[in-house]
Amino acid sequence: MDDSSSSSPAAAAAAAVVVDGEEGDLDPESNSLEQPLLKRSPTLTSSHYAMVGAKVSHIESLDYEINENDLFKHDWRSRSSTEVLQYILLKWTLAFLVGLLTGVTASLINLAIENIAGVKMLYLARFVKDQST
Repeated sequence: MDDSSSSSPAAAAAAAVVVDGEEGDLDPESNSLEQPLLKRSPTLTSSHYAMVGAKVSHIESLDYEINENDLFKHDWRSRSSTEVLQYILLKWTLAFLVGLLTGVTASLINLAIENIAGVKMLYLARFVKDQST
């Protein structure tokens, strides 16, 4: 029995990585179970000014993951321009309504606090007046 037939599929996949030199050129089916399917992005680990584990970025922003689902892409491409416009308009309308509702709620809370403080001040003034006489 020769050595090549006794080697595991994981070793063969690792050898293919060494031979090819780049992971991007490999067929996803030939990856071993030990190799991650997704590449990791570099993280900050040594700087005491940055949060440990934060993603390296030149721009300070929220790094949301982009939806790269094939089904989503196919559905998005199959939409007409009017459907895309309706989607964008609905999204902005919803954002506006959330902001408006937040502002109205904050105004009502502020109004309630002012009214409660005013009633409290009237009761306190009446109590002080009654105690002084």
